[in-house]
Amino acid sequence: MVSAVVFGIFGIVLLFLGIRTFIGLHGKLLNVTTCDESEVKPGVYVEGTLTYGYGAYIEKTTTYNHVVTKTDGYYYLVDICDKNEDGSKRDTSKWIGISISKSDDAKFDAISSADDAEPVYITGVIRKNSDKVQGFLDDYITKYVDAYAQYYGYTPTSEDYATAKAEAFPYYIEMVDSSDYIFKLVLGAVFLLAAVIMILKATRSKNTISASAQPAGTGYYDGTGDFNGVYTPGSTGSPNNGSYTQQYGSTDSGSYGTAEQTQAPQSYSDPFYSQQPAASEQDAHASNPYTTTSSTTSSSSFSLKKDE
Repeated sequence: MVSAVVFGIFGIVLLFLGIRTFIGLHGKLLNVTTCDESEVKPGVYVEGTLTYGYGAYIEKTTTYNHVVTKTDGYYYLVDICDKNEDGSKRDTSKWIGISISKSDDAKFDAISSADDAEPVYITGVIRKNSDKVQGFLDDYITKYVDAYAQYYGYTPTSEDYATAKAEAFPYYIEMVDSSDYIFKLVLGAVFLLAAVIMILKATRSKNTISASAQPAGTGYYDGTGDFNGVYTPGSTGSPNNGSYTQQYGSTDSGSYGTAEQTQAPQSYSDPFYSQQPAASEQDAHASNPYTTTSSTTSSSSFSLKKDE
């Protein structure tokens, strides 16, 4: 029964998440290409065509025994709120992170390093940055300001850093599509079905045990002169000082029913120039040397793209 409850909870949660994603993606989506910055809020489902990026600032990795075993994806910094409805550019762009899978890396690297890259259409939902993700983003923007100032030959001030960080939302876009909610709905249904089967099996086993009969000829003396009002077949005698004397000429046996239950950093682009210092910071951790965990790693290498 405990396993059934656990499976049931997992199934209900997955079904809830799948239904919520389905409703979000099939409702009115906010176009992050043409929206106003006041419309960008956590929990809002979005779509848009991204044309400009600034490289990856986080590499998502899987580690085993404190060793990175594979790269799962990246967080890229991209422009949003940068165009009018007619497609003309407006000077109101803001930065936001976007969490992507490794398979989409080439497309986002292209819009971060090439002027004629194919635009990337996305659907997703806006999430608030965790403290760790926000820390990686702040570090990345700080290095951007340092590189910009070095190119133009001045020393950045605290105001320069603050202004640049204010350009970035404290959010990121989590990419989602129809495959996400289909997977959650199917897996949730499987967990819930497994829970129902477990409950039915447990109930059937309990009924089998409850249906087992007691052997004939059982009773107890309650001290009132009667043998609990029960006459036991196969016994002889009469009341004597308020009790029965039970004589067994033969032995009756009863059957009892039994039941068993089994239980890397990417290129950093800027409108002014390109440079690519090598640097990488890994943030891998694992509390057990025999478990596999996921972690995020700050990507610090970048190149700045010349502005037209």
